[in-house]
Amino acid sequence: LIEKAIDIIFELGQASTSSLQRKLKLGYARAARIMDELEEIGVIGPSEGSKPRRILMTKSDWVERRLRKADDEAGGQ
Repeated sequence: LIEKAIDIIFELGQASTSSLQRKLKLGYARAARIMDELEEIGVIGPSEGSKPRRILMTKSDWVERRLRKADDEAGGQ
């Protein structure tokens, strides 16, 4: 679900709880929890009231990070 949420954020160019609710058909609590997780892993910035959260990385940054993590987990160099 996190990967889907990240795809949606990059697709829309904004990070908001309401957009995740609509696109993923989730309730507010679950969508808000996902937003908090995305903040913890550094994809989006902190909440600023009712404004969408700032996206802190590009999609290519995210893909590179995932590839590095997969390489590390596979015992790569």
